[in-house]
Amino acid sequence: MALSDGYRHVMVTGPALRRRGRRANMRHLAPIEPFATTGLEAPTSPVRTRRLRPPDLSWVRRVLWPAIDHFISDEGFVLAGYIAFTAIFAMFPFMIFLLSFAGFMGWGDFAANAIELGLAFMPPEVAAVLEPAVTELRGAPHGTLLTISIAFSVWFSSSGLESLRHALNLAFRVEDPPAFWANRLRSMALTVVFAAMICIAMLAFVGLPLARDIGTWLAERDIFEQSLSTLARYAVGVLMLGILTLCIYVSLANARLTLRDIWPGALVSVTLWTATAALYSVYLRSFGRYSILYGSLGGIIFTLFYFYIAAIIFIFGAQLNAAIMNERRARPARRADSP
Repeated sequence: MALSDGYRHVMVTGPALRRRGRRANMRHLAPIEPFATTGLEAPTSPVRTRRLRPPDLSWVRRVLWPAIDHFISDEGFVLAGYIAFTAIFAMFPFMIFLLSFAGFMGWGDFAANAIELGLAFMPPEVAAVLEPAVTELRGAPHGTLLTISIAFSVWFSSSGLESLRHALNLAFRVEDPPAFWANRLRSMALTVVFAAMICIAMLAFVGLPLARDIGTWLAERDIFEQSLSTLARYAVGVLMLGILTLCIYVSLANARLTLRDIWPGALVSVTLWTATAALYSVYLRSFGRYSILYGSLGGIIFTLFYFYIAAIIFIFGAQLNAAIMNERRARPARRADSP
C-alpha cells in the first residue's frame, strides 16, 4: 500500500501498516474519564442472589403426624400405663438376677456399679424412693439371691420385656405374632443376655486398667465447677442407655428390623429421656405437691408417673420408626407419580 509523505511516496506493507493503523485509531479516541465526573452510571454486572426458600415441612405430614396418629389410635397412653407398672414390677427381680448372675461370674462389683449408674441417671427424687430397696437387695445373702433368681427372677423380669414387645408389635403392625410360650422363652433368654451385656459394658468402662487410669485422670480435673469424672459417668450412662434401647427395638419386635430402621426412634427416645430426667426433677422441686394429695404414697406415685412418661417416650419412638419405614417404602411410588 502506498502512502503519501510530502512529495515522497512510501510503500507500507505488512506489520508496519498494522502498527500505523492502530496509532491512527488511538489518536481519534477520547480520553477515558471516571464515571463520577461524566455523570454516567457505571455498568453493573447482574448479581445472582439465592432466593430464601421456606423450610420443607412435608416430613411433618408424612412422618411426624402419622406417628402421633398411630400412637393415639393404638391407645399409646393406656399401653404406657401397663408398661410403667410392669417395669416397676420387673425391676427388682431383674436386679436380683443381675446381682446373682454377676456374683456367680465374679462380676459383683460391676453389677453394683451398673445399678448405681442407673439410679444416678434418674431424677434424685425418684432414685431416693428406689434406693432403700436396692440397698436391701445388695445386702441380702448371696445364696438366697441365687435361689430366688433361679426360681422366679428370670420369669418376672421377662414380664417387663413382654409389655415392651406388645407395644413394638402394635407399632410395626405385626399381624401374626408367635405363640405365648415362644415369646416368653425368647424374653427370658433376652433377660439373661441383657444382664450379661450390662456386666460386660461396666467391665469395659470401669474394670479395665485403661478405663481406671482414664477415670483417675478425669477425677483430678474440673470443668464448669464439676468434676470431669462425673460428666464422664453421665456420658457413659447415656451411651449404655442408647445401646440398650437399640437392642430392645431390634430384638423384641416380631419383625425383621435393621439398625437403619430403628436408630431414629432410639435417638429420639434417649434424647427425650435425658431431658425428662432433668425437667422432672425441676418440676418436683418447684411445683410438685404430691404429699398433699397422696400423703405417704407421694413418693410411689411420682415414681410411677416418671416411668409412665418414660414408657410414652418409648412407644412414640417405636411409632416414629414405623412411620419413617412407611415413608421410605412410599418414596419410590411418589417419585414415579411426580411430573
